[in-house]
Order: sequence, then C-alpha cells, then structure tokens
Amino acid sequence: MPNRVDRSLFLLRLIFVVATALIFFLMGLTYKHMDRVAKTNEDVNRSMDASLKLEELYLSIETIGIERRNFLLTRESTYQWSILEIETHIDKQLKELSDFIDTNKLQHENFDVLKNLIQQKFALANETTHQGTRTNSQESISSSIVKGNELMEQIVNQIHTMLQVEKERLATFRAELVFKQRSTPIYLYIISIFSLGLLAFAFYKISKDSKNQKSINQELQLSIDTLGLAEKVGNNGIWTLDLNSGALKFSSHLYKLLGLNSSVEPSLERFIEQVHPEDQDFVAQKFKDLKTDNNLASFRYRVVDSVGQQRQFQSLGQRVETKEGNIILLVMTTDVTREIEDQLKLEGINYVLSERNKNLSVANENYLEAEKIGYFGTWQFFFKEKEFVFSENFLRLFGIDPASFSQQIKHLLPYVYSEDRELVAQMIQKIYDGQEFEPFVSRIMPADHHQIRYISTTCRRISNPYSGDYILVITQDISEEFLVKLDLEQKNVILEANNSELQAFNYAASHDLQEPLRKIETFLSRLRETNYENLTPNGKQYMDRTLVAANRMRSLIDDLLHFSRSTRSEENFERTDLNGLMRNALEELAHLIEEKQAIVTFEHLPTIEVIPFQIQQVFVNLISNSLKYSKKGQVPRIDILSEKSSSDKEAVIRNEIKTKFFKFTFKDNGIGFENQYSEKIFTLFNRLHSREDYRGTGIGLAICKKVVENHGGYIYAQGEPEQGAIFTILLPDRTE
Repeated sequence: MPNRVDRSLFLLRLIFVVATALIFFLMGLTYKHMDRVAKTNEDVNRSMDASLKLEELYLSIETIGIERRNFLLTRESTYQWSILEIETHIDKQLKELSDFIDTNKLQHENFDVLKNLIQQKFALANETTHQGTRTNSQESISSSIVKGNELMEQIVNQIHTMLQVEKERLATFRAELVFKQRSTPIYLYIISIFSLGLLAFAFYKISKDSKNQKSINQELQLSIDTLGLAEKVGNNGIWTLDLNSGALKFSSHLYKLLGLNSSVEPSLERFIEQVHPEDQDFVAQKFKDLKTDNNLASFRYRVVDSVGQQRQFQSLGQRVETKEGNIILLVMTTDVTREIEDQLKLEGINYVLSERNKNLSVANENYLEAEKIGYFGTWQFFFKEKEFVFSENFLRLFGIDPASFSQQIKHLLPYVYSEDRELVAQMIQKIYDGQEFEPFVSRIMPADHHQIRYISTTCRRISNPYSGDYILVITQDISEEFLVKLDLEQKNVILEANNSELQAFNYAASHDLQEPLRKIETFLSRLRETNYENLTPNGKQYMDRTLVAANRMRSLIDDLLHFSRSTRSEENFERTDLNGLMRNALEELAHLIEEKQAIVTFEHLPTIEVIPFQIQQVFVNLISNSLKYSKKGQVPRIDILSEKSSSDKEAVIRNEIKTKFFKFTFKDNGIGFENQYSEKIFTLFNRLHSREDYRGTGIGLAICKKVVENHGGYIYAQGEPEQGAIFTILLPDRTE
C-alpha cells in the first residue's frame, strides 16, 4: 500500500513539472508570435506613414514650383521668403521620410535619387530668386521653366516609384499581419485547450487519488480495528520505540495487560518495573539486544500487575528502519498465563492423546514421569464410547500391572477399602450420569503390598469437538499428607486437653492453692503479733523466713495466674486509647515510683485495637522491671516513645509481605545487661541475678512476650551493662 501511494505521488509530481514546462514553452511561443504581430503592425504603420510623407513631400515640391513661377512673373520678394520657408519644411520632411524607410535598402536608393533631384530643384529655385529683379529674356525664363518642369517630372516619377514600392511593401505587411492576427487565436486556443486538458487531468488525478486515499484510509482503519480486535482476542499488546527520538508508545490493550491507566506516560523503565524482580535483568538485556539485532526471538517472563497478581508474558520483536532512516523497535507482548494454565491442565489427558496420536512428542513422556513423581494418575470416561481409559500410573497406585489390565472399572473396585466401596460406587454412578462430583478421600488396598493408602479424587467434565465430551478424573496418593493431618488433629485434641488442664490449674491456683496460703499467712501474722517475743532467737528467725517464703509463694501464684491468662488469646480486641492504659499502669505503680523517686515520661500514645487488660499488664511489667533493676544512687528515668513502622524496616520481622506496625520503646538508665541474654530474659522462670540481689519470680517478661505474641506482634530487648536497657514492642496495625 505505501509503494502504491509513493508511485502515485511521484507520477503526479512528474506530470506537474512536465505540464508547467510545456505551458511556459507555449507561452514563450505565443509571446514571440505576438511580438512579431506587433512588429508587423509597426511595419504597416511605417509604410503608410512613408507613403503619406511622400505625398506631403510632393505637395511641398509642387508648391516650390508654383512660388518660383509666381516670382518669375511678379518679381516680388515675398515669394523669395516663401520659397526659403518651403525648402526648410521640405528638409524636415526628407529627414522624417528617411526615418520611415531606414529599414529598406531599395527605398534608401530611391530616397537618395529623390533627395538629389530635390536638391537640384532647390538649386534652380535659388538661382531664380538670386537674380533678383533683373530682367531676363523671355527665352531664359522659358528655359528655366522648362528645366523646372523637367525636374519636377523626374521628382514626380521618383515619388511615384517610391510610392509604388511602399504600396507593395504595405500589401506584403498587411498580408503578413492578417495571417498573424488570424493565427493568434489559434495559439491562444491551443494554450487554453492544453491548460483545460491539464486542469481536467489534474482534477481526474486528484479525484482518483482522493478516492484511493479514502480507500487506503478505510483499509488503514480496518487494519487498526482488526489489530485492536486481534489484541483483545489474542490478549496481546504492542509497543514501539523510536531510537532516534526516544518516543515510546503503548497500545491501549497493553495498558490493560499491565494494569496501568492510559494517562500514564509510557517508558521502558516503567514497563520493566512491572516485570517480576527475578526476571528484570533478563528482560532488560533482551530489549537491549534488540537495539543491535534485527529480530528478537520469542521469550517468556513473569509480570506483576497493579493488584499484585503474577502473570506470564511472552514477547517477540523486530527492528524496522523507515524510509526516512528512523529505527523503530516493534515488540508484541502476549499474556500467555491462561495458555500456560490450560497447558498444565491438558497434561492430565496426555495418555488419551498418546493413543489417538502416534506422533506424540516428548511432552507425553514428561507428563508420565510427573505422574510418578507426584503420585497421581488420571482416568477418563468417554460418553460416546461409554468406556473408561486409565493412565499407567493410576493403575500403579492400585498395585496393578498396566500391561495386564483390561481397562474396566469393575476390576478396580475389589482394591477399594470395603468401608469406602459404596461411596466410590456412588461417585462412579455420577460419572455415568455425566455429573461432576466434589473432591473426596477414600482408602485402597493396593494389590502389591496390601497396606491401606489414602487417595484424593476429583473430576471435571470437558467438551472436546474431536473426541466428544468426557469426564477427566485425577487421583492422587495423599497417604503421607493425610496421616500427617490425622496426627495433627490428634495433637490438637491433646492440646485442647492440656488447655483444659491449664484452666483447671488456674482455678486451683486462684481458689484451692490460695486458700491454704491465706490461712498460713493469717496464722503466722497472729503468732507474730501475740507470741513473737516469747520465741527463741532461732524461732524468730524461722518465723521471719516462713513469712518471706509465704509472700514469695503469693507472688509466684499471682504471676502464674497472670501468665496463664496471657496464654489465652480468645478475648475480644477492642479499640482502646493506650494513654488511658498507661495512666492506669502508672497509678498501679505509683507507690513504687514515689519510693524510687523515678521519672517516667511518655508521648501521646495511639488508639489501636488490643486486649486492654493484657496490654496494661505489659506496661506494668516493663515499668516495674526497669524500676527493679535501677542503679543505686541514681534517679531512675524511664522514657516511653511511640511511632509508626513497617515490616521492611524491622530486622526481627522476616515477612515478605509489607505490614504496618505501631512501635513502642521503653528506655531506662538502669543496670542493663549483656546482649547475649536478650532472648533468655523472656524465658519463663529465667533470672539473670540471684533472688537475694533482686526480688522477683522470673515470670514478668515472659508474660510480656506471651501477650505481645497473642496480639500478633514482636518484642525484643537491647542492653548494655551499667548504661541501661531498651525494650521494643511492635504491635500490628489491624486497620490496614
């Protein structure tokens, strides 16, 4: 199509140049013709003027003769002056006549003769007038008149000769003028006809080209519409890159494939950003190679669309050079995700295809090997033939030799576990009825080892225009996974029993164990009030130690109750202002803070979804832990800060999915600890110091860790001896 347009433009330009040259040529001929007409007309006028001058000259010469005769008869001087004036006038006429005949040689010769005769006439007249008043004889006068008449006759004859020549020339000029005047319209007609013909041809050509252009535009629009439809049907898009200008263009469907808004400015970098990170270098190198190679072989890569879904793309390209010398990279990109998924699904019926197509490629062998590796097999029921076809690996799942099997479903039922045969028979009946069934698990007793195996079976009805409708069934050996699942369910039952026992322990700790402890504390208190002074020193020491042990037992039971409550995560989350929980925790520890003269500061804390009493317990435990391990002789200071963070900024979080967190830090100036114990301090009953140095049960930080984990968060600590410690809590933002 472009070649046809180029040829038409070249032909039109050539015709225009040739036609312009011809018009100028004809105009030149016409101009020359008109110039000749003008010159001929000028010659006619000159000839007529020459004839007129000759006649005037004749009259003037005739007048000289008359004046001379009058002078001879009267001898008056006035005639002398008149003759002189006429001679002057004749000289002027001769000069004018000379100008009119300067182009004719013959007339020049006649003119010279005439001029000589006129001079003689002048001489005769002057001779007569110079004699004055002298009386001449009659004979001399007659002689002078005769001589004058002879001269006059010669002049007349010469003038008639010249008039005859001018008459002939005038006839010639007029004939030539008439011819040229008559031929002038022919020249103009030829130019007009040629111009009209050129205009008609140009109009025809323009009309034809306009129709061709309209047809080309329609074909182009059809091509564009076809390309757009092909992009939608083929699920592909096209982009072009002009290497000279760097201009990149995406087709409308490519924007849809990439999940981008059509208002986004296309760029190669933006396209590569959509590519899976593991494939970006590979794709960038391919496009770089296309800038030097003429063609780009088809290749596949992964793309992550705007909603985070991974797609499979296939691209091939070509390097094109336009007539203007521009280098264009043309790349077609196709979404082959569905094609790949369909290809994986079609592998399930490779056995049927192998029976119907003897030229099956290596793909069938790969599929058969995949069945062995994946411990699955396929079988189909064809409605048209009313028969089953089983893959070899499916038969191997039943411990049957494929070479000796007769491909009848009834021969498989004996290998189904007796309690599951009815279920399997119902599913087979659904297949006969052309119905799909939900995936189910059954047991079999393979023929080769007679051990129970668990198999999962699922099916789908498929329509095929060549082989007809059929049911595709996939059966997989899931014994290991199923047994692991059963084991996990049993462990869950045991875990639920342990939880029940823990709840029973909580009840016992809160009621049965505390009741005897209260009595012991009561009796010891009364004994100390009434009989303490009657005891021996050893008795007093034993009583004091017993009271301390009872108090420690009380703290241990309370901490165990707190820990057991922290292990239960079934409490409902509530949107809570943490500032209120912090104030409650500080109020609970007000006596200890006042005793230590500690400084506790906290910024404005956020409002988030938590289990309120558990988070308040964490605040209490962390602040009391910092107060407990404060340095002697130094005012304890605890600074509590909060900020927003995310999983990609925290080293303790190993999660590929970016998650938003609220970050809380508790920083003190206490005795600190070695960082090697940063995880050990959160272990139940673990202590870094002796009970004599610092009181406590070793449960407080374990409770903090359990509560934070119940909230789906993280807690960790950093310490430096004699410099203090920093405890950090990360709680997920449940509004994201």
